[in-house]
Amino acid sequence: MTLKQQIADLTEKLEDAKKHTYVTETTGLHCSNGELYIDYNICGEERHLVIDVNSLYPDLPFIIDQVTKEQRKDQRSILENIKETLKDL
Repeated sequence: MTLKQQIADLTEKLEDAKKHTYVTETTGLHCSNGELYIDYNICGEERHLVIDVNSLYPDLPFIIDQVTKEQRKDQRSILENIKETLKDL
């Protein structure tokens, strides 16, 4: 791959990455005037996601279901690690 091709590839990947935001931790949550505000920090810069609660409400059952399933997976994994550690003691 030539340098020019590598630059083009990296440019394309950068543009794609700009379309996604990974939030590791929220710094604030509040509602006002029918909107949900989710505050978060990216590279030292405070950012805000604003969602109309009327558009979010129908999605809540799916969100709750998926978050609960993922949390159960994490809990099972942690519990297995604890059990393995206790066996070694």
